[in-house]
Amino acid sequence: MGKKQATKKGTTAATTRPSSSKSSGGRKASTSSSSSWKKGIFTSAAVIIVLVAALSYNFFKNAIIDLGLLLGKVQPFNTAGCEVVKGLEACEDVHIHHASGLAFTTCGHAESRKNWYPPMGNNNASAENAFQDKFVIYNIKSGTYEVAELAGLPAETDRVFHGLDIYERSATELTIFAVNHRRTGSVIEVLEYTVGDKAVQYKETIKHELIRTPNDIVALGPRSFYVSNDHRHLTGIMRYVEEILRMAWTNVIYYSPENTFIAYEPVTTANGMAANADRSVIYLSACFGGAIHVLKPRDNYTLVEEDYVKLDFITDNPSYDAETDSVFITGHVQPMKMVQDLRVPGKSVAGASKIVKISKNPQAKISSDAPKYLIEPVLVDDGNLISSGTTAALDRKYGMMLVGTAFSDKGLVRCPIPEGF
Repeated sequence: MGKKQATKKGTTAATTRPSSSKSSGGRKASTSSSSSWKKGIFTSAAVIIVLVAALSYNFFKNAIIDLGLLLGKVQPFNTAGCEVVKGLEACEDVHIHHASGLAFTTCGHAESRKNWYPPMGNNNASAENAFQDKFVIYNIKSGTYEVAELAGLPAETDRVFHGLDIYERSATELTIFAVNHRRTGSVIEVLEYTVGDKAVQYKETIKHELIRTPNDIVALGPRSFYVSNDHRHLTGIMRYVEEILRMAWTNVIYYSPENTFIAYEPVTTANGMAANADRSVIYLSACFGGAIHVLKPRDNYTLVEEDYVKLDFITDNPSYDAETDSVFITGHVQPMKMVQDLRVPGKSVAGASKIVKISKNPQAKISSDAPKYLIEPVLVDDGNLISSGTTAALDRKYGMMLVGTAFSDKGLVRCPIPEGF
């Protein structure tokens, strides 16, 4: 509309130059055109204001819901029978090798996470007790665990573990990929384990310019995987901008020794990942987006979004349950309180946690009005038992759910799978 008016104004001016009388008519046309032009500007401005208001409304509405700002007191739900595994702190991720009944996790020191844990912007390289995390093998049947030696990894090497995943080379031979936030930069440690051994063997360290802020991993082969980057900016004011405005600036990287590239973007704080048994579906947590991306790998290992499932809390790690073909998502329902506790030295973190189950809705095949996915609350805690919950790994054989926590001195909690789930 504006372009047509501008053209008309220009044409009128050109035809009125030879004659003063036409020039007077041109001024009238110009005045009329100017009025229309101003009206168009005001209309466009009004549309922009309405769009900004609508977007702002959705932004603030989602932020208020996801951050639990109006939630009030959190009531525990389905926590009966849960027991803290004593002696473990800050066990962020848990993966189960179902054939052996062994769960693998890495655990740190809850208080030291307040000083060094780059995913939270904690970068005090002089922190005490921050750099020697344990690699833990937990026996689900007996309820006991062992701290495994990382054979071959030099003792002085920083060990600040985060996400991990398992690739089964055989029924008893496993390759384990673990994110490690070393002070010299975050890397992926490649480990190998044979069921029954006391030690885990260190094989190599993978560092790549595209793997900048690694969070979690989906293993694809003995040396290939997907890894999520949870921030674009490591430090500085732009990191805060990225978080506060919930910018979709992060991605998922495909890595192999032959080829490494961005497999999927953009994501609002790409966080935990999980995959179904044959790796034909990848579930990606958009942490500050409060959602799960359901992704399908292409033949060239790029990922395409199949679905986007919005939730009502800050999502952390998904865990796939093969028996029900569903995903259990753990996350934070009042994350601001958790972050406040993380800023207070010596204070135990009390971060209310929630676990939900996402499964395909059978009614969706019958009715187009039915939602494609069912979202069911599985467990909720106010933070006194399960604080800063990050993952829930299920073992159907023993009816157990292992809940990991990122910043709690109750690092691993063992719960019976609630009835009906």
